[in-house]
Amino acid sequence: MKIRIIYLSLFIFCTSFPDTSPDHHVDIAEEYAHLGDHFDSIGKQEKAIELYTKALSLHKNNPHALVKLGNIYYAQQDTNKAIQQYEQAVQLQHEDPHMHFNLGLCYQQQNAWQRAAEQFKRTIALDPTHLNAHLYAGSAYEKLQQHDAAIEALKKAAALDPHSFEAWHQLGNLYRHVERLEDAVVPYRKAAEQQPNNLHVMMDLANTLNILNRNEESLKLYQQILAKNPNAISALYNFGFTLKKMDKLDQALDVYEQVLAKKPDYAPVHFSLASIYLALGNLEKGWKEYEWRWKAHHESEKRFNMPVWQGEDLADRTLLVYAEQGLGDTLQFVRYLKVLKAKSRHIRIVFETQSPLAPLLKLQPYIDQVVARREQLPHCHYQISLMSLPHILKTRLETIPADIPYLTPDKDRVAFWKEKLSQDTNFKIGICWQGNARYSTQALRRAVAAKSLPLQAFKPLAEISGVSIYSLQQVDGTEQIASCDFKDKLLIFDKTFDKTYGSFMDSAAVMQQLDLVVSVDTGVCHLAGAMGVPTWILLPFPADWRWLRNRTDSPWYPSVRLFRQQKLGDWDTPMQNIVAAVQTMMHTKILPTRTPLQDKTDTQSHQPTREQKQFFEQIIQTLA
Repeated sequence: MKIRIIYLSLFIFCTSFPDTSPDHHVDIAEEYAHLGDHFDSIGKQEKAIELYTKALSLHKNNPHALVKLGNIYYAQQDTNKAIQQYEQAVQLQHEDPHMHFNLGLCYQQQNAWQRAAEQFKRTIALDPTHLNAHLYAGSAYEKLQQHDAAIEALKKAAALDPHSFEAWHQLGNLYRHVERLEDAVVPYRKAAEQQPNNLHVMMDLANTLNILNRNEESLKLYQQILAKNPNAISALYNFGFTLKKMDKLDQALDVYEQVLAKKPDYAPVHFSLASIYLALGNLEKGWKEYEWRWKAHHESEKRFNMPVWQGEDLADRTLLVYAEQGLGDTLQFVRYLKVLKAKSRHIRIVFETQSPLAPLLKLQPYIDQVVARREQLPHCHYQISLMSLPHILKTRLETIPADIPYLTPDKDRVAFWKEKLSQDTNFKIGICWQGNARYSTQALRRAVAAKSLPLQAFKPLAEISGVSIYSLQQVDGTEQIASCDFKDKLLIFDKTFDKTYGSFMDSAAVMQQLDLVVSVDTGVCHLAGAMGVPTWILLPFPADWRWLRNRTDSPWYPSVRLFRQQKLGDWDTPMQNIVAAVQTMMHTKILPTRTPLQDKTDTQSHQPTREQKQFFEQIIQTLA
């Protein structure tokens, strides 16, 4: 190399006089470019840039110098300059796949995904075996939300190199992103085969199997991860979480204790402990751990510019309570506003709620002001989340405020629907089969799917002679009506229902005219329970913490009875039990307990009679 540098120096000196030969300049430019290669190879990029630039000044169409200069600028993350060089090089050698690939990388660095995808596509057209072009094309298409194209690109990459960890892992991630979880399993397994000690891909596979409820498989993988790294806190937590999903609560508690021994402030464990304690009826521990939800979700309990209420005296003060979670949670726990009002008549309660519930809640006398989300709030002295009130008020299992009803419908709507349904002398049942399918996270959507069932599953109920079935389903799930076998027997309200007067306004009034509501665990069952309407709830295995374990009744709702899955996915058994219970009631002429509506000033609890309780328990025992 030293000889080449000496030669080049002499060559430059000897040819530093004017020469009109074009080939002469091309030759000198090429020598400058080769000398730039030397300085680039020894890490002296600034000198290399100077030499490449000199080469281009002598011969602007020198592809060698353009590409090398582009490479240096790309390495220095100066993608604008890199693009300038690569674009010129592409014009000179537009059939060179590497030129297009380099240009695609630059566009990718600038998040110009459409341009990047076009260059990677051009690279592949020129060289179908270019593995990295397929990989990067997959990334670009994914960013462009062109998921089918991204999947095809990654599948081709995996086919080109079956040993490519990146291709398989990226394909698994993409499948999981588009919620094709079953399809994600094989790519993750292939990636794990290539890198058996890669704990990240093992975790991805285990978590995917977990979401698919292939719990035993996921447990084994978490154990393998922990065997390789006993300090893998996430794997240990997920191991406990899986046990909890399987209703193995005692084992889950043991695992969670191991996590907290390693990391006492690990918020996900504390929050998960809350659901275990609450399900077991240990509300004292449960509510305390439930307060960890803020840290677990990286949120703050202080949503507004005022102090958080910690139990201070509220006499002559205004308390802002805000709805925090789903509609069902709000309907279940809004009872605590009535409790607060009863404790002191001198407090003012402002409740910020989800917009759909505002019309109904404005009818409740114990709420001084209802504000829909994003509306202007009045001045308040304190704030608190609705879901934190059980903790502040020290609710225990035996002190659950079950004064039913605590929600009352609009009297005019009740009168309207009473007249409308008066001619139906059948046993009237309202049904709801699906929860909200539009949650933002995959985990919540899958949780809703697990506690929802197909409308078709209600067919045996609709076939009972003397029964009328009314649909209380709103939005999600209504598309199933068109294809169900008993759609001619299903009574459906028109498009003005719960629209003209506000969400739930007609539903609440109609429920008052029904003999029974049969629903999955969603807002409908909470509304019916809060109004004292006889309500039977179909629960998945395992059920949510609020329904406790192994109970057919609910301390939250005296008029509610629970029909549980005995194994995951089996809705036939609880539905058969409901059908048999309805037939028994109709045969014996004993109807479910209905809690009468209260006057607005009445605060007494209306409980089922002892005889009615005993009758229902006999039914449950014979069906169990």
